[in-house]
Amino acid sequence: MMKNGICLFMILIALAGCNLTESNTPESNEYNRMKTELDSLKSSIQSASLHASKQLITFLTFQNKDAEEAMNFYVGLFENSKVNKVQRYGENGPAEPGTILFAEFELNGSAFACSDSYIKHEWDFTPGVSIMVDCNNVEELEHLFNQLSDGGKVLMPIDNYGFSTKFAFVEDRFGVSWQLNLN
Repeated sequence: MMKNGICLFMILIALAGCNLTESNTPESNEYNRMKTELDSLKSSIQSASLHASKQLITFLTFQNKDAEEAMNFYVGLFENSKVNKVQRYGENGPAEPGTILFAEFELNGSAFACSDSYIKHEWDFTPGVSIMVDCNNVEELEHLFNQLSDGGKVLMPIDNYGFSTKFAFVEDRFGVSWQLNLN
């Protein structure tokens, strides 16, 4: 990755140093070739960077046809969050048409994916695997606590447990568990 960045930098310097015009001269052909190569290199670097940042993704399997509702709830709850991709089951699929086959989203820069499982599994979400959120202040922690525990369960109320001055553990209405910690 660093090697590609250095190459990109060197090509940019070379292009900046060239005083080529866009005419039908051999120099302009070289300019266009270098520009095409630079654009290709930029695309490769961006693609590699995107792939590297998504190596670890938290995947949530919903069994009550509520993956989209949960995803939208989470995206609306956390800053700098967005839905990146949604694929739905179609008319001829094994699941109810329109439910989530696969979706990708980000919660404040962290990668997540989800689906609506058409198979009813014997397992579901467990508090043994939870999403840890480091909150910047008490107000943020209390806001997340109130929103996430609404319709869910409080596993550990907001308190000082010795390892953190403010900490809470909740299971939201979709069954996903969250640990809220004050930085």
